Amino acid sequence: MEGNQPKELIISMEGKLGDVRKSAADQPWEKWSIYRVPRRLRDAHDSKVYVPQTVSIGPYHHADKQVHCMDRHKWIALNRTLERTGHHLGLYIDAIKKVEKKARKYYQQDLGHLSSDEFVEMILLDACFILELFRCSPKVVKCNDSEVPLVFHLRMIDDILLDMVMLENQIPLFVLDTLLGLGCMVAGYPNEEPKEHAVSLALNLFNSEWLTGAPLQEIELKELKSSLQSAECLHVLDVFRRSLLHHEPQHNPSYPNKSLWRLCDKLIPECLKKRYHTNQDCRRRVIHRVAELREAGVKFRKRNTSLFWDIEFKNGVLEIPSILIHDGTKSILLNLAAFEQCHLEISDAVVASYAIFMECLIKSSEDVSYLLRHGIIQHLLGHDDEVVDMLKCVSREMLVDANGGHYARLTEEVNTYCDQRWNRWRASFLHRYFKNPWTVTSLVAAVLLLALTALQTFYTVYSFYKQKLK
Repeated sequence: MEGNQPKELIISMEGKLGDVRKSAADQPWEKWSIYRVPRRLRDAHDSKVYVPQTVSIGPYHHADKQVHCMDRHKWIALNRTLERTGHHLGLYIDAIKKVEKKARKYYQQDLGHLSSDEFVEMILLDACFILELFRCSPKVVKCNDSEVPLVFHLRMIDDILLDMVMLENQIPLFVLDTLLGLGCMVAGYPNEEPKEHAVSLALNLFNSEWLTGAPLQEIELKELKSSLQSAECLHVLDVFRRSLLHHEPQHNPSYPNKSLWRLCDKLIPECLKKRYHTNQDCRRRVIHRVAELREAGVKFRKRNTSLFWDIEFKNGVLEIPSILIHDGTKSILLNLAAFEQCHLEISDAVVASYAIFMECLIKSSEDVSYLLRHGIIQHLLGHDDEVVDMLKCVSREMLVDANGGHYARLTEEVNTYCDQRWNRWRASFLHRYFKNPWTVTSLVAAVLLLALTALQTFYTVYSFYKQKLK
């Protein structure tokens, strides 16, 4: 039968099969950690939340016109690095050349369009820019204006930092450590000062303060740096996510073969993923909104912790850590969730679970206002309705596991509490009769009057029978 087939077609297909077999043997997906945002997510949101608007880091948006104005500042950063260390440019180029092959493997998209020289130049410039930012940012150190590059002044720093936590805007973290190692060398010998690590420098800027609004205490930051120092952090976005989840939350049992799951996830067509996602939404366990929980007697309290996801329900009280919502929150949450979907098991999607939980909880401006009064939400948006719209947008097309995500058990506990009639009756009674001080005063007065009347009646009857017995 084979002899009847066109030889050219057989040769062509055999060649393609050979490429597939070689790729499968190499397992390139095992090294991926810097991904293109899936089209399903990109189509569901404003694409700007995934695309850098100020500075490009890495190859995906290197050619975008809107970020070209920062190219000059990258060269300035490289020049400052060379002047400070006294090293020759060739030393840095050679160092990047040695790790080029490893760095390319971090990217999901094939980078064959970039020559070796183009890739090395781009990575070197981006890495120097990031390290200068870590060194000179006014958010970290207090320097004279003359010592801080113009681009790193406070009026631009927030836009730069927001771009640096976008999934498509990353370079491998080990590249930064490679350059830091060179910076600690003078004439081939290490300085007396200990080598700095990229993780520690990144944590000065990228930590839970971005989502909670509360600066970390010095001892907390020190412990966080120590705990993540031994972790194999992949890039700045990964460092940021780990800083948010540095006490790993409990989750559902992991899949037995992580790499196989990730490979299958890449091969499943987007249309089938969307169908699967939609079916899951129909079965997803959701928590009642704030107004309904209040009617059922649930109380709300701010939880004092730097872990924004650490929500607890106990004795009818739902404790939620404070979250600061600002113009960049949507982009931050969406990029964190996109990284979870692309790189982690679905049971580890804590940020996606959090976004869905909060969106179910907050359905109106009244819900927002109530949580504001209790210190659970802080926001810098124009109106409370914008918080509702933002959460609705962020939770769109989020994937959680079939059991309901990270908050499945907590949601079940809250809903069980709400379904108990006694809790609803008690809440209704308290809401009706203890809504304001005047109602409370009237009720107390009525009870006292009733007690005095009963007491007077008792003494009247008692006196009557006492006289009768005489």
